[in-house]
Amino acid sequence: MHVVRPLVVVVVGCLALAACAGGQTGGTASASCVAVIVYDGHSYWGQGGLKRDPPTTGRLIGAVLPGCDDTGGQLPAEPDARVQIAELADVPISTAFLWQGTVFVRRGHGLPAVSRPWFRAPRCTTDGRFGLTGDWLGVTGPHKPRFDGDIRPPYRLEVHVVDGPKEYVGATVHVRADAGTDPVLGPRDVASSLQHGRQVVARVDCVDGQFHAVSLRVPAKH
Repeated sequence: MHVVRPLVVVVVGCLALAACAGGQTGGTASASCVAVIVYDGHSYWGQGGLKRDPPTTGRLIGAVLPGCDDTGGQLPAEPDARVQIAELADVPISTAFLWQGTVFVRRGHGLPAVSRPWFRAPRCTTDGRFGLTGDWLGVTGPHKPRFDGDIRPPYRLEVHVVDGPKEYVGATVHVRADAGTDPVLGPRDVASSLQHGRQVVARVDCVDGQFHAVSLRVPAKH
């Protein structure tokens, strides 16, 4: 599933999570290849900026991901690949579908008004402190990351929420960490998160509509 993001800071062999994560973070086959899928003879183009998981019918349909030649002819082009696309519940497949967390829209068509909430991240509105678990998509902040993976607050974690209050599950949100966040993520947490599912757990307060991390940790390995 994952998306073009601002400065994504991740270490341990993967500096751009959107290019390394499977499920939530991507629809592009290569950084220099256009995100396009062919279904029923028509080209569908990937549309970035998805902030909520759109509802699907559960029906999967075969389509074709065209091969990519991103080497300027220096190497043979990748062959076409068969992929399974997901039918959207509120939009006909003749207009759009979902693949790996990205909405693909048929050339010459536009998404209907029902899709607008998919591209708006929720505000933090919960009373009291609560927990969130999310797939870690990226980190942004004013400090350059250290070579050992240490990320110093303040920073914002971009996460796709998989557990927590139901109004946030399935949404992509930014969780702010600052000097008041204790504990914060250290180098070992960064490495462990990347090696074991790329998830993070946050205790959160809502501050002016934003998600403020009281504490951050990486879930225990199972």
